[in-house]
Amino acid sequence: MTSLSSRGRENAAFEQPAGQFTEILSDSYDAEQNPSGVISLGSAENFLMHNELVEFLKANFEIDARACSYGDGAMGSTPLRSAMADHINRTFRPHTSVTMEQVMVSAGVTCVNEIFAWNLTDPGDGILLNMPIYGAFSTDLTQKTGSTLLYTPMDNVDPFSETVVEKYEKSLREAQDEGIKVRALLICNPHNPLGQCYPPTTIRRLMQFCDKHGLHLVADEVYALSVFDSGNPSALPFTSVLSLDTSGIIDPSYVHVLYGLSKDFAASGLRIGCIVSRNEELQRAVSSIARFHWPSGPSCAAATAMLSNLDWSASYISLAQDRLAQNYAVASSVLDDAGVTYHKGGNAGFFIWLNLSAHLPPSSSRDLTPIERERALAEKLLRNGVYLSTGEEFHSEEAGWFRLVFTHPEAKLREGLRR
Repeated sequence: MTSLSSRGRENAAFEQPAGQFTEILSDSYDAEQNPSGVISLGSAENFLMHNELVEFLKANFEIDARACSYGDGAMGSTPLRSAMADHINRTFRPHTSVTMEQVMVSAGVTCVNEIFAWNLTDPGDGILLNMPIYGAFSTDLTQKTGSTLLYTPMDNVDPFSETVVEKYEKSLREAQDEGIKVRALLICNPHNPLGQCYPPTTIRRLMQFCDKHGLHLVADEVYALSVFDSGNPSALPFTSVLSLDTSGIIDPSYVHVLYGLSKDFAASGLRIGCIVSRNEELQRAVSSIARFHWPSGPSCAAATAMLSNLDWSASYISLAQDRLAQNYAVASSVLDDAGVTYHKGGNAGFFIWLNLSAHLPPSSSRDLTPIERERALAEKLLRNGVYLSTGEEFHSEEAGWFRLVFTHPEAKLREGLRR
């Protein structure tokens, strides 16, 4: 017998993706206090920049009475929305400047994901995504909204090439044949977990595809400034979807960007995310439900201090990019020396997409399926004190791929790689 509503029962039964990770955090590695603890190379946080961030906030941020009040309402303080618009105009280089009114702040990008799905889809409507892709979309975009995620196999087609549109066309047709109304295409730019940026030519083709079918193009650009020198001369710089002239390609009210401070500013604990959209109807829709995702006053004040100090933010981002490059070089060198293959071409984000398929248990072992073999390898790694996110979590087309996060202090990173 249950005391919950049907919705409550569904929530209680919903698979908790963070369950195992919570257990790992309770036994975290510490070189002195817990040297046998688990080294998590799974959570995409930049642990290389926390000292600088804390030092800045201690010196430049104070909580005043305004930060303890309702402030300017549920979509973030006016100073923060203004500072965020200035930051995006300065660093994303939009073709048309972003205004404060087009920036809708929420309590983290996870909230932003839910908000856009809630307002762009009805229950059962589809959102196109490529494979592999950020795993938490599967909960962020569906648990409350009832949206259908249409994971599109790439079948060895380069997901950053213009020919990827053919794969989305096929996925769209199949969904329509099943009676699914497709409402949006969601991309990660830079990509998670592949760590690459989309070229402008492909973005334009995706815009044309969306315009052809009346779809919204939603770009998760949370790693926009986490681009670094990987030593690969063919690696592309970041190009925001906002930076392209949409004239004659797509109605700009169908193009939206998701952004926040968790990645580029290593400030995931502040819970500051935003939707950037020129769609006035969407702005009104977000405003009507913003009170359910209200960012805290102190977080808004801290974020405003960070974004408003142009000299500090520029030097901070530059330092972060240098450290990303250094740690990527360490991780890729160790992997190369060990003969571990991985996706080449990455120059953004905090991670490397590893191919450990050669180390999966034999297919004859206990009659395991490919996914079960991948899980068995993940469990073996965990028993040896290191946690990696599995390809299954990212909807990989092939078993044996794992995401390795390299944004840890070098000694800890090297110990995790050794394990």
